[in-house]
Amino acid sequence: MMHGGTNPPRDAVGTREEVGQYNSPLAVHKCIFSLFAMLGTLLQVKQATGNLPSPFVTDHNTVVMLIVDLFAYMGVLATAKILQASNDPDIYGLMNNISLLFGTLALVLLVLLLVPDFGWFTLACWALYFVIIATKSYQPLRRLYTAAVGYVRDKMEELMMRLEGTEEHQNQNGMP
Repeated sequence: MMHGGTNPPRDAVGTREEVGQYNSPLAVHKCIFSLFAMLGTLLQVKQATGNLPSPFVTDHNTVVMLIVDLFAYMGVLATAKILQASNDPDIYGLMNNISLLFGTLALVLLVLLLVPDFGWFTLACWALYFVIIATKSYQPLRRLYTAAVGYVRDKMEELMMRLEGTEEHQNQNGMP
């Protein structure tokens, strides 16, 4: 089927951007890592320029959330890279979206440590971003859930048939 113009064909589901997947997630993650380096350096400069107490003292909860979020970001990003080779683009897209949410939340938390007033604004923007991604991920998540329920149901039926077959086999051999 030939398509005229420069626009790619659209399928029944929609374009990749419409379902919450990005054409170049690697570029987005590279930007996130660059911003980590820049904001981390700025945080060091801010702490070194005066007699400011450590962020662990002044913003303990924010720092703990940042550390947990960074570990979650790295774990989900590694999982997404592993799933990239899988045959299911829905689960890869979902994991990539989750990793992007964790990565951007870490950036927001760093901004919150550096400039608290602007950090609260960026946190509100991040919450809006979260809602948009969650909305776009609903259909792929629903398909994954439906497929998982069907898979578990089939495996349970297979297990029940095996158990019934084992009981019948034991009864035929005269065992209780």
